[in-house]
Amino acid sequence: MKIRVLMASLLMGLGSFGVVADAAKTTPLATPYRASQLTSLKKIKKLAGGKTVTLDLVLKPRHSSQLTQTALAVNTPGSSSFKDFLTPQQFRQRFGQSTSTTQRLTKYFKKRDLTVTTFNDGLFMELKGSASAVDKTFATNLETARYHGTRLQYSAKQPRLPKTVAQPIEAVVGMTNLVRMTSLAANGTSTDGPTKTGAPQNFLTQYHATAVADQNQGKGQTIGIISFSKVDTRDITHFWSAEGIPASANRLSVATTGGANIWGNVDPGNTETSLDVEQAGALAPQAKIRVYTAALSDVGWINAFASAFGENRASSLSLSWGISEGILQEMNSSHLLTPLYGNIMNVLLAQGATQGISTFAATGDSGAYSEDLTRDGSVGYGIYTNFPADNPWVTATGGTTLPISGRLPNGARVDVTQERTWGGDVLFAAYRQDRSFFTQSSDLLSMLQSGSGGGISALYATPKYQQGVSGVNTYAARQYLTGNGLPRLHPGLIQGTANGRNYPDVVADADPLTGYDVYTGTDGWETMGGTSFVAPQFAALAADINSDRSQRVGLWNPQLYSLAQSADSPFTRLDSSTANSNLYYVGQPGKTYNQAAGLGTVDFDKLAQEFK
Repeated sequence: MKIRVLMASLLMGLGSFGVVADAAKTTPLATPYRASQLTSLKKIKKLAGGKTVTLDLVLKPRHSSQLTQTALAVNTPGSSSFKDFLTPQQFRQRFGQSTSTTQRLTKYFKKRDLTVTTFNDGLFMELKGSASAVDKTFATNLETARYHGTRLQYSAKQPRLPKTVAQPIEAVVGMTNLVRMTSLAANGTSTDGPTKTGAPQNFLTQYHATAVADQNQGKGQTIGIISFSKVDTRDITHFWSAEGIPASANRLSVATTGGANIWGNVDPGNTETSLDVEQAGALAPQAKIRVYTAALSDVGWINAFASAFGENRASSLSLSWGISEGILQEMNSSHLLTPLYGNIMNVLLAQGATQGISTFAATGDSGAYSEDLTRDGSVGYGIYTNFPADNPWVTATGGTTLPISGRLPNGARVDVTQERTWGGDVLFAAYRQDRSFFTQSSDLLSMLQSGSGGGISALYATPKYQQGVSGVNTYAARQYLTGNGLPRLHPGLIQGTANGRNYPDVVADADPLTGYDVYTGTDGWETMGGTSFVAPQFAALAADINSDRSQRVGLWNPQLYSLAQSADSPFTRLDSSTANSNLYYVGQPGKTYNQAAGLGTVDFDKLAQEFK
């Protein structure tokens, strides 16, 4: 069985450049990229003047110190402004730049042969034009080179803008780019059609969601899907029809939100989008589905979120892509990435929270491990969190393994007696029986090395709703993998403390051993797993819950952490420190939270009754 990778690791160069020439005429915007600080640049050549370049201007938010307070207050019961969600227009009036400012910038850049699209939050503007027009406008000389085997776009000259133009601009995104996209695996187990065990409705039964889903079915709601791959409506409606779900294509709409493809970052196909939409539409059969597609790039990433929040049509939003903090840290230190990246995306995701949008992000499928980039350009793995699941304004959805008993093709037995955090160590007993069976198969080795993402962010501080919750910022762990990625059969317990945003928040079935049906025209019917299933499933249940209310629930997290500490909690904790790992973090017995399983699994019918 292969695991469908549901969190692509995306290394994105977000060039944020200041004006560093004549100080009397220009003003710095952020730490710039300096070509002289890079080594091993090969095959340097001028970027063709006619090549289309897409950039995003990131404008400075106004009253930024109030943004966190507002986003928390409107989502926290007991606050005087609880449920006073903002419209996009109100968000702009309070935090975005004025219309007169963006009109002035639009006029300036249009005169320089750049097309301009302004997002209605007043914080982002897309610029598009030829490389020659960009060079002339920013006084750059865009070039390309091979950088440790990967194609890199950059400017040896530091971009400049007049002070009066640069004043409201915080960053320019997209001038420099470098992308690595990797996948742990690409396929699932082929089946002849829908399976009884893989039916999406099993999620409803397993997590006590039948009543809220059957009663409301997402009526009157729109579920947003952020994706960077194609949408094939025929695949999706075929899946719904075969699974007995209302299959009207009218439920589905697509918003193409822009950005530019980065070299080496090809369209990964439509499987990711298909499974996201299939799952969301199956669990909220009367909800509309709105897919926000973009090129898999730095600009595309921003544009997809800015478009979804700007429309404000979706009451819940799902994302199954991510970026390793290890990659971000190394790119920042190499001056390939603006140090403002984390803050830029934090402001954008906080906008969604102020508008009462419930955003869910998959935590990843490589356990506590994620990619880093070494100085020589090679990719390794370390204990890192994944963005944006580690962001405080999203609900991070991790994975579990359901009870299962059976034999592998070599006869080795697999027994899981109760639901636990998804980690490859569920197969360690079978590995112990027949090591050669696993080492001779890259697919089986991948399963040993896979699990639910979770950990403690180095990018974001511990949010207020997690502070004081037992288990947050303390951890228990076991190093289940050796340095070369093979099972360590008897790892000792490690305990410690750290500070940052802890994730996941919640978990549900994601192990391919107990996975779900997927259909695409390319690969047919398959059974797959991964945390990518969990994010759209939760977004669908958010739509089901919202459909029975006059107002959106909003960001779930403040209420989740409060309810988890109540006497009648809607959570089932997965807190064992043995046989319950994401290949590093394990449970913390008796504590409310742990970085393997978060708060635990959810009783949705109960949660719906307790949500305020």
